Amino acid sequence: MQIQRLLRVAIIVGLLGCVPAQGTNITDSLEGYLHENQRQYDDRLKFYEDQLANFRNLFAKQLEPIDVQADSMQLKLEEASDRLGPIAQIDSWTRQCVQNYSSSLPTVSVARKSIANCKGAISTILNPAENTLNLLRTQYTKTLVTALGNCVRLYSTNKLNYTNCVTKAIAETNRYSLSNQDTFNANLKTAECSADEKIRTSWQCTFKQVYAMSSDVEVAVRLVDTCIAQQATTTSCPHVTTIARAEFRDKSTIANPFKAVSAGMNCLEFRFN
Repeated sequence: MQIQRLLRVAIIVGLLGCVPAQGTNITDSLEGYLHENQRQYDDRLKFYEDQLANFRNLFAKQLEPIDVQADSMQLKLEEASDRLGPIAQIDSWTRQCVQNYSSSLPTVSVARKSIANCKGAISTILNPAENTLNLLRTQYTKTLVTALGNCVRLYSTNKLNYTNCVTKAIAETNRYSLSNQDTFNANLKTAECSADEKIRTSWQCTFKQVYAMSSDVEVAVRLVDTCIAQQATTTSCPHVTTIARAEFRDKSTIANPFKAVSAGMNCLEFRFN
């Protein structure tokens, strides 16, 4: 936001204090001086604003490849689904093989969400730098304007005193600007360190999620293939019900194991553990 013209505002402030009309003639002598300082203040504020905007853009850009990882994971899941879907329609054996080993695979929406959750947010790490910028803006648009208005009000008929008053107010503002700049730079440096850590954590999380889901896909496809291959070499039934030994060792009756039978099943295998 551009600073209001210092001289015009200062005159208004001064006039509110009932300054004689000739006071505006004195202010004309320093119009160029105040205008040049105002230009520098506007430039400084814009420079800070640009730094904050560039910081946000760079942070977002460094996390953009995470979306590419999500796209890649989605493609891998869709390829697995396209491969296993037709296989499940061959017969009851292959259908059971697919059901047994594909249930652990995440849906595309779940996979994308888990990866998206890895992306760190810039959240509040820029707050100190933004607060420092706001303090500087307040110095220029309020504190300095008030000081210049007092110069007009107090020294409207004395050019020397008015000049001394104005140059003192500008000097104090310039000193504040330098001190504020040191604080802003320190705040920004701290924010950069925090952002680097967030980016590193985001990528570590992403790699972990992608690796785990990719492994699940590979294992599921391999187990389905193995299960189907066993059909030609074994009479083993793909429908398995597990019964704990304690069920029939410690009790005279056990729960009906045939409740698991459905209309599409032509066999049921019992296993004890």
